[in-house]
Amino acid sequence: MNWTHDQLEKLGYRPNPDGSYSHSTTAGIHHPKPQPPARPTLDPSPKGEETRTPRTALIITRHACRLLDADNYAGGCKPLIDQLRYAHLIEDDDPETIEITFRQAKCKTKAEEKTTIQITQQGDYKRGKTNLVKTRFD
Repeated sequence: MNWTHDQLEKLGYRPNPDGSYSHSTTAGIHHPKPQPPARPTLDPSPKGEETRTPRTALIITRHACRLLDADNYAGGCKPLIDQLRYAHLIEDDDPETIEITFRQAKCKTKAEEKTTIQITQQGDYKRGKTNLVKTRFD
């Protein structure tokens, strides 16, 4: 239903400077139900330098004549990653503990096909433009 200006004013509505109408009995009155206070965030703010073990970097490089789709390659590496965990070569395979990078390189012959695995502590390496660079030598 379209209301005329006269009908709105008879019902108690008053024009606002922007051209809209508001009711005189509710204008400027806050919501009658009190609103709860704002909740704290789920992640607590850091209170200082936390000491935690550095994450492990796992780089799996597949050298093959034919490259795989990225999702097929990553999914196919799950048994390999599980075996690295069972052999205690990596602590765990959760994202908090390890950063896994999947790489593929094309080679010319089947004799050159191989899979290389690099396991490093991220505290020992920093990421360069194209690779990890060792920063600490023991």
